[in-house]
Amino acid sequence: MEIQSLPEHELARLREKAKEIVGNQEDYGDVYSGLLSRRLNHEPLQYIEEYIPFYSIQINVDSRALIPRPETEYLVELIKEQCSNPQKILDVGTGSGCIGLMLKKLFPDSNVDAVDISYEALSLANENSVINNLEINLYHSDLLENVTSTDFDLIVANLPYIPTSTLSSLDKEVIEFEPLMALDGGTDGMLYINKLITQIEDKNFENTTLFLEVDVSHAHQILSRLSTWSEVKLVKDLVERDRYIIAKK
Repeated sequence: MEIQSLPEHELARLREKAKEIVGNQEDYGDVYSGLLSRRLNHEPLQYIEEYIPFYSIQINVDSRALIPRPETEYLVELIKEQCSNPQKILDVGTGSGCIGLMLKKLFPDSNVDAVDISYEALSLANENSVINNLEINLYHSDLLENVTSTDFDLIVANLPYIPTSTLSSLDKEVIEFEPLMALDGGTDGMLYINKLITQIEDKNFENTTLFLEVDVSHAHQILSRLSTWSEVKLVKDLVERDRYIIAKK
């Protein structure tokens, strides 16, 4: 990556981060050069800055978890619009904790459980819980494997959905820096979504609403998979792509 390829707003943010690190507005040149080198080496700007705003909270980010995307903020907005006062919430594949923590802020009386297969991601989610003074229950689980309760009002999942064979086509800053296990959805990209739906059915969850963020190419296949549920709908994202599925059981 050449410095000419970086937009001015990114350079400005790197300068501000350098000033933050050194603690003044002047002697930041060496630190700025180091940060600039990291960005030119394709490291995501968010990892260099070490935190991002997510909805109305601040989330620390590093290579332990994916960088939250705007599509996921809109998923939270959908839940806010569609759900009134859920008492028990389960965030599956929590990563940085952004969804579970934001839902706890929106529904402060709720009990929020958040699970992930990655211990590293859980440690980051715990840090974000402390930073935002939002208490959620974090524990290790391969999807619902270690989940014993079945009385959740709301289950939300933003799971890996990229087919293994297409991972190599992603941007260099994604495949070289973000955790691929959080992106790799198996041969057809449907491995974990199908497994989650099967687990919900096998564990006899009832009176629950499932919110999924999905890949556009999988949306109608997932709708078909959920055809026996009581109510299923597909919702488009802000650029009119089939991105979210809401299903009631």
